Amino acid sequence: MSWIGERGFRILAGACLATLIFATFGATGRGFQTARGAIVFRGATVIDGTGRPPIVSASILVGGDRIAAVGPDAAVTVPPDARVIDARGRTIYPGLADLHVHLQGGWDGERADYLNFRRYLDSLLYNGVTTVLDTGNSMAFITQIKQEINAGRLRGPRVFCVGPMIDSADPIWPSLAEPLSSYGQVPRLLQRLLDNHVDMVKGYAGLSDLHLTALAQEAKRVNLRVIVDVWERNGSPSVSRTGIYGYAHAPHAVDISAELAREMATRGMAVISTLTVRESFANTRMQDLSFLDQPLIKDVTPPNFLAEIREAAAHGDFRMTGPSMETYRAWLPRTSANLMRMWRAGVLVAAGTDAPYPGVFQGEGLHRELELLVAAGLTPVQAIQAATGNAARFMDGPSADWGSIAVGHRADLVVVSGRPHDRIADTRTIVDVMQSGRLLDRDALRIQPGEPAYHTTATMMHRTAR
Repeated sequence: MSWIGERGFRILAGACLATLIFATFGATGRGFQTARGAIVFRGATVIDGTGRPPIVSASILVGGDRIAAVGPDAAVTVPPDARVIDARGRTIYPGLADLHVHLQGGWDGERADYLNFRRYLDSLLYNGVTTVLDTGNSMAFITQIKQEINAGRLRGPRVFCVGPMIDSADPIWPSLAEPLSSYGQVPRLLQRLLDNHVDMVKGYAGLSDLHLTALAQEAKRVNLRVIVDVWERNGSPSVSRTGIYGYAHAPHAVDISAELAREMATRGMAVISTLTVRESFANTRMQDLSFLDQPLIKDVTPPNFLAEIREAAAHGDFRMTGPSMETYRAWLPRTSANLMRMWRAGVLVAAGTDAPYPGVFQGEGLHRELELLVAAGLTPVQAIQAATGNAARFMDGPSADWGSIAVGHRADLVVVSGRPHDRIADTRTIVDVMQSGRLLDRDALRIQPGEPAYHTTATMMHRTAR
């Protein structure tokens, strides 16, 4: 009984009220299995998202949208009339967070598919991704998606966002950016972001160190933090000392010294991994397209997208030739080494993918990211931590009430049939996904018969940018 505690009982006591409120106002349509009262998972192996060793033969008690108790089976009392789910032989970890996505869709990283936004949201949930950070989008589009999900009128993972990227006077992604040409613009620009309830600010490649400094200083004044993607300058000492919070991509073109990594940790800086996009640029995953047939992709990806990818491969778009490809192929091992150096120094590392790009899918891409993090040197438990507990700290600091399986935290859970603490690829063996205490109907999240097959638009990027 001591595992539940007074706080846990208060949470459980509110379960019926929370369920009533959800049933009245929530998105209870296709995709959710509604349930009243408490839910208890029994006999599972629990990876709690903190990096601690798994708890074997454990129970998780969910009341309303919160975790009311977690601990060994014998220490968690099952309330009368609770729904009990036998999880023996299964593993439960927190709902995953992808902290670098772009929800305008597409598959090649340049073209957009705004009309298919519901498909991408469902793809993320199907893959156990219950939280995302959109790191650059049309402000009106992404803030409306965030608003509607928060209000329960739209099904999808919880969305954090930066709104548009802040770039130079001639932005690289014109439809996804706000131009910044003078320091005097900074207060008005940030006020516009605040008015639209963004969660962070993103500085982009065209900004100088002085512009980044001005942006970071003003953002701090209004209680916002700045992350940046300044391409090959990511991880440089000068950018790291501008006052930014962190990098939207792990540095790929420079070698992070142990001394600089320690300095970054002292400054309280953080970094989003995005190893999958480095793999995408190198085209290494695209040499054998059999991975497109795995369920986490095939079940939720528009068939016309898969056909376009195969057609592009047939035309030779993914051939690994030329000096530029050699450069791209060197970026992945350098990024991996930088991430490990920063992790060991105490820099906060959170998982993200930069989906969509060729081979980087919304949802499945994060499972690939976890595999690449383990290949870089993290243990499987640490890789899961990067996509759960660390992601929560990245967004909300030490007081985050999500991202780990703990009393009082949001009941975002993924149940798998494998042992991802031993074999990271087993994060893919998903049996159930719970979002805010609600079990999702994963079958309803798949591509449905007659679902619209929208096609992508032309490139949104200035071709001269790369």
